[in-house]
Amino acid sequence: MGKTVREIAELMGVSSNDLVKEKQRIRDEIKRQNIDTKKLGNKFVIADSDVEKITSALKEKLDKEDSKKKEDSEELLQMIRQLKTENSKLKSENKEKDAELVRINLKKDEEIRRLNSKIEKYADDFKEFNDKQLQLNNQQQQLQARILEQTKQLKDSQQKLLDSAEKSSELQDKVDKIENASLWQRITRRF
Repeated sequence: MGKTVREIAELMGVSSNDLVKEKQRIRDEIKRQNIDTKKLGNKFVIADSDVEKITSALKEKLDKEDSKKKEDSEELLQMIRQLKTENSKLKSENKEKDAELVRINLKKDEEIRRLNSKIEKYADDFKEFNDKQLQLNNQQQQLQARILEQTKQLKDSQQKLLDSAEKSSELQDKVDKIENASLWQRITRRF
């Protein structure tokens, strides 16, 4: 009669969680082997003789995958053993380095105390210098404020001068017009 892809997967003992994945593997194997399928109703069926070919090919692949996984597991176990050995070596080296680090830190602490005492000696000089710097900064800001104020006053004066010059020019134009007009009147009265 024949079997569907699902029946082949169930025949191989696949769990329901892996059913979709296994059905795809079966379909891929059918295509790879160019096996013909027949349609019965709304299902595609594979002949029993072809089912045996498919299952044996898939079992062979699974066996290869399992042996590969076993080899990989063995390699990983070997690596774990090596890492454990290396880890114990590193732990003993770490203890030695920790002791050395404690000695170094003690020396550093002593040097830091010595340098801190020197720093405290220079701190007063720095504070005095800083106070002078602040005074200079304040003076500079005051000078800049004065310069800005004087610049503003100068600009205002220049603007007033320009405005006066413009008004003067306008008045001169008016005077010229009036003089020209009166001259014209005198000329036209004679005729």
